[in-house]
Amino acid sequence: MKLSYYVLLTFILISSSLLSQKTVSGKQTNHAITLDGMLLEVAWDEAETATDFVNNYPNPGAESRFKSEVKFLYDDQYIYIGAELTDSQPDSIIAFLSERDDYGNADWFGVLIDPYGAGQNAFGFYVTAAGTELDAIINQTTEDYSWNAVWRSKVKRIAEGWSLEIRIPLTQLRFPKETIQNWRINYIRNIRRNRETSYWSFVDPQQYGEIAQSGYIKGIENLGTPLRLSFSPYSTMYLEDSFDENTQSQNWGFRPRFGMDMKVGLSESFTLDATLIPDFGQTVSDRLVLNLSPFEVRYPENRPFFLEGMDLFGIGDLFYSRRIGAESYLKEQALDSVSQDPNNSVRTIPDRAQLINALKISGRTKGGLGIGVFNAIENRSFLHYEDSLGNDHKVLAHPVSNYNVFVLSQNLKNNANISFLNTNVIRPEIQVLSNVSTLQGLVFNKSRVYAISTSTQVSVNSSGNNVRVGRSSSISFQKVKGTNQFNIDYYDSDNHYNPTELGFLARNNFFGFYSRYRWTGYEATQRLLRRNFTVENTVEYLYKPTKFGYWSVNAEYIVTTKKFLTTGISLNIYPLGERDFFESRVFGIPVNFPASFQYGGFYSSNYSKRFALDFYAYHRVFDRKGMSNLDLNISPRIRIAPKIFTVLSSTVNRYFHNFGYVHVTDTTYTDQITLGNRERWIVTNSIALDYTFTKTFRLKLRFNHYWQEVSYHSFMELLDDGSYRSSSYSGLDSLGQSYHNTSFNAFTVDFDLRWVIYPGSEIRFVWKYNIYASKKGLDYGYFNTFRNLFDNPYLNSFSVKGLFYIDAGKWFRKKTV
Repeated sequence: MKLSYYVLLTFILISSSLLSQKTVSGKQTNHAITLDGMLLEVAWDEAETATDFVNNYPNPGAESRFKSEVKFLYDDQYIYIGAELTDSQPDSIIAFLSERDDYGNADWFGVLIDPYGAGQNAFGFYVTAAGTELDAIINQTTEDYSWNAVWRSKVKRIAEGWSLEIRIPLTQLRFPKETIQNWRINYIRNIRRNRETSYWSFVDPQQYGEIAQSGYIKGIENLGTPLRLSFSPYSTMYLEDSFDENTQSQNWGFRPRFGMDMKVGLSESFTLDATLIPDFGQTVSDRLVLNLSPFEVRYPENRPFFLEGMDLFGIGDLFYSRRIGAESYLKEQALDSVSQDPNNSVRTIPDRAQLINALKISGRTKGGLGIGVFNAIENRSFLHYEDSLGNDHKVLAHPVSNYNVFVLSQNLKNNANISFLNTNVIRPEIQVLSNVSTLQGLVFNKSRVYAISTSTQVSVNSSGNNVRVGRSSSISFQKVKGTNQFNIDYYDSDNHYNPTELGFLARNNFFGFYSRYRWTGYEATQRLLRRNFTVENTVEYLYKPTKFGYWSVNAEYIVTTKKFLTTGISLNIYPLGERDFFESRVFGIPVNFPASFQYGGFYSSNYSKRFALDFYAYHRVFDRKGMSNLDLNISPRIRIAPKIFTVLSSTVNRYFHNFGYVHVTDTTYTDQITLGNRERWIVTNSIALDYTFTKTFRLKLRFNHYWQEVSYHSFMELLDDGSYRSSSYSGLDSLGQSYHNTSFNAFTVDFDLRWVIYPGSEIRFVWKYNIYASKKGLDYGYFNTFRNLFDNPYLNSFSVKGLFYIDAGKWFRKKTV
């Protein structure tokens, strides 16, 4: 009995030592460190070792299968991380090359660094066994890999496994100005072939927050505040074959662009980022779609300046950076005014606003106060036209516009925080002003089992003498720890809330209740690694006047097997149908959609294999004869060779006996809202090919083709109560041709060859070929769409860009030694 007691006590003590937040001491060195991936320098022998990693997945709390030893050094310019990662099967280490910020198919090691120790924000640096580097800014539970720091690493295969060295300039970090510092730190190791993820300081997946569970590195002394000043001048040369609206022909043109990005460390905590005369022509092409809904389509941001280090500015989702440099603000209005006289001839019209410059200041103080300031300015531009007498005229197409964002975010005890963000847009020439603010907070109970989050948004928009004030809010009560988690939410938006001058809002004038229960099986079974079961319930209403919208229930079950196959099934039900108050495009008049249910599932195989497959299929059936939706996708992932990887994707969306709003110009039907009964095909095919020659030289090739065909066969008149009846409207012109049948194509090719000369500096060659074509009429099948597709106007662009990183702070140090 005593023996069993001592065994149990010993087990508890060992477990507690494994699972507690660990501590090591930092070691300052005066020895030179040669970055070769081998820990052979004398300095490494003097550093304290972090070891005894603990499993996070798939067996939380268990001791890591393989030994990992990590050491930390620093001097007056850099911090150094050295790691020796043993593996009993070194020949099984997976080490396929991938592009920067992509783990790809490889083992990897990472370090999380939180210099202020608040447990909410950290820097992440990761290296794969193939030498690919990744970096991210981490906030609570989100990781922003668009942040790109300038640092170096080296990996080396050894007899016992692999080893690595990382060298991070202090200029890339933000840390307090103190003589002795204690940082939160954690080390992570991932073994690709068995998906094992382990941490030096145990991170329990049942607890909220990865950073708050990190360990500590103590006794970092006498870190100087380095001069953080860098410039990235660039030059881009474009050779383009584009369509000229005036001559109605394709014309070649050459245009050079010059500009510069700059980073200035304003203090140990704050950085100024600026871009002067920015050029975003080499960003990946947008995947445009034919939008039949009443809501705007939200496109992802691809421009580096608006991606990197924008974590603070994402608070409240009020900053939609695609508004900046978007389509000319008054373009359509200018075209309408000129077209009033048929004798006028448009000569030139600016398609997009001209961005002059943009800057952002961001950082976080020792006390955990994050401060962010963003500003961007767009120049005015004009539509030029010629009248019947040959005289030149111009009409304002885009006014001078100033965009501002200001944010405060305070970290509080126990991982809580409170944040305020304000956006302001001024277009003085046309007397347009928009000011939107949000205040939001997150608090936990002492054990961090339960949390309450809340937010309130207020918008003030004025145009001339017309001023509108709107409001939106939400509150959520959550259980965030344990096998069983849930949240109960309330959210609303009144009919005047409008943040869209700089933010994004698909719709307003609604309120609703949402609840979710999620069970996670963390313990592995005989065949399964992980299981998840989720049930969601949503009830939504029109805000003003208060009217029922819909009730939906969704259930999903997902499992991951020990062969690393993940599959799931789901069921979604709208038992009372849906009253859509936006489809009619008339305030207060709904479109009643019948009750429906959707069932389906997905399958995803083991990505570490040479061939893997993703597949999903969902079928939605409505309580209306013949009406249903079918969504299918198949996506094989093929590693053609160790350095060549391709992903093919084919998606088909088929809408049978669908119906929706139709814009009718026939004055006979001006007083009625018309709905069209229609058949819809949407087909999207894409090919992504990555050829990674070396970690600094890679090729990305992207093909994408989107096709949608909409065929109308009858029309209905919408009544005030949301029901509908047959309409005499035919939708045909005098020749019997449909006004509304549509075929839309978006075909894009992106060829991107990038050579990283040294960290932060690169030369890129990009070829872009884009066709966006919409026509009245049908293709009668997907493959028929290619018959005349390439006769449409297109953009054929070749560009070369040189970007050079200059660390002026390092140059200054050398000059003053």
